[in-house]
Amino acid sequence: MIEVYKTNILKKKQAKAIKKQIKNKFPNYGVNFDLEDCDHILRIETFNEALENDAIIKIVQKQDFEIEILTDEIAILSV
Repeated sequence: MIEVYKTNILKKKQAKAIKKQIKNKFPNYGVNFDLEDCDHILRIETFNEALENDAIIKIVQKQDFEIEILTDEIAILSV
């Protein structure tokens, strides 16, 4: 399972600290950031376990950052 979050994390040092906290709580999660993306993406991947969205959100918010789940939206074009 992969979940993608929009954040307001701008600096690599901040992302590294958040990643460390997530990995401490969930050592089996794959965690990476794409700070170059306009949404400052946090991507979490799990393989054999459920993804704890609430816990991830709390970890980020506890550090005074904003976070929200990015939903898959399919654009429907009318012709």
